Amino acid sequence: MSDGEKASSMENTPQELDRIRDIIFGSQMREYEQRFQTLQRDLERLQEELDHLNTQLTEQDRLHVEKLQDLRKESRKADDDLRDELRQTAQRLIEEKVDRVTLGELFVDLGTHLKSGGSVKTLLQDLGVPNLG
Repeated sequence: MSDGEKASSMENTPQELDRIRDIIFGSQMREYEQRFQTLQRDLERLQEELDHLNTQLTEQDRLHVEKLQDLRKESRKADDDLRDELRQTAQRLIEEKVDRVTLGELFVDLGTHLKSGGSVKTLLQDLGVPNLG
């Protein structure tokens, strides 16, 4: 081989190596490229699904927070209503109940009246209670 042939064969060597590599590994490289593209599409589809699920989860979280706030408001209102009713009932009992001293005096008067021969019916009439029958 002359020096010129050696030089031209050395220049063709990288091109020839690429060609040989393509012949030997070309089908495998195309297969790997197809697999990679398939995996990339699957990954993009999964990312879209994940984004969609995150959006749904965020919306559900927002709705649950709103419902919880509404329940808290309802609970506070019900609690306030019960407290108001209890206060009103307590106030009504305070206003309507007979204190012990007055009740004691009524029992003493009732006892005195019964001892003196009076009836309960006449006592009630004297007090202004309507006829019970």
